[in-house]
Amino acid sequence: MALVGRLVGMVVVGMLAGLVAGCSSLGLPSAAKAPSQQEGLDYLNDDLGALVLAFDVPETLEPVDGVSQLTFMVAIDGQGERRVVAKLTPADASEIADTLPPPGDGRTYYLLGFADADKAKLREAQSWARSIAQTGVAPETPVMSIAPGFCSAVPVDPKATRISVLLALPGHAPLPPLLRNQTLATLLAPSGASTLPACAGHSG
Repeated sequence: MALVGRLVGMVVVGMLAGLVAGCSSLGLPSAAKAPSQQEGLDYLNDDLGALVLAFDVPETLEPVDGVSQLTFMVAIDGQGERRVVAKLTPADASEIADTLPPPGDGRTYYLLGFADADKAKLREAQSWARSIAQTGVAPETPVMSIAPGFCSAVPVDPKATRISVLLALPGHAPLPPLLRNQTLATLLAPSGASTLPACAGHSG
């Protein structure tokens, strides 16, 4: 029997991490137009380690090297839990560009994925949950949180600056966004910050 574990019911949390100067520009060319049909991500059976997160941001924002991370946690009542904190690293666009729509005017994508060690941890967490689900014990609603670390080349208005995080998986149909059109002010609120720091080489 097929195991069902869709991210449609996943609890998603997004916040901007505490930031430092020192940016890594990862600007990418416009992606091809995505097909219209979307399918949800099966967190038990799809390869989470191969996920690519496309941060859709204004061209004035840049990721801070080595700061962004994703946390995935799945728990099963009476069986424990698996929690993976994975740092996000530059990802290859070649296998997933066709699944992403072109970025809007004045916007760009930064594609981030996982190092090999974190890919293995994500796959182990899936394998653990899958092995127990096969016995008929369903996992609780999983939690995926992202803490992207960005800086700004010029001053920005947090209430007017919007960020989305798209998901892409090689060989998979287009996926629903992890975050959709959230204001920078909303994402900064949990950290208590009011704006982003200036990127290295920019005085703001």
